[in-house]
Amino acid sequence: MKKLILFTYCICLLSVVACGQKKQPMAPDSTAMFAMSETVVKYNNGQKYYIKGTDKPYTGFLYARYENGELMSVQQFENGVGNGIWINYDPYGRKECQGTYVNNRVEGPVTFFYEDGSVKSKGQYREWKRPIGLWIYYDRQGNIVSRMNYTR
Repeated sequence: MKKLILFTYCICLLSVVACGQKKQPMAPDSTAMFAMSETVVKYNNGQKYYIKGTDKPYTGFLYARYENGELMSVQQFENGVGNGIWINYDPYGRKECQGTYVNNRVEGPVTFFYEDGSVKSKGQYREWKRPIGLWIYYDRQGNIVSRMNYTR
């Protein structure tokens, strides 16, 4: 009976831990996105993106590609304004960094990656890519190599 109670407790604990972990947001596949080249930028109370030939500000994901066809960048927009995630890739299709947009500005959590996909650093941006608060830097094995607290 003790083993059954212990087993049930462990399963419940694992469920709580697994559900509490944040998943990295992912960009949709390219069929659910429009190319940046298919947009126009209009300046009316700030910069807004529109799909060419429409008068409605774009909501969804926009992407850009390198000449070799690999994704260069994926960015999320709401009502023509960058709001949501952005992901930048290298020319080989590997994720270089990922963060968030707030009103067309890169702000909030950001993660940089090594070529093998492991996390290189994590921190926060404020006021268009200005590091703020605690940043943690990792080696390729995932060990913390340094911490830096940015105050300005």
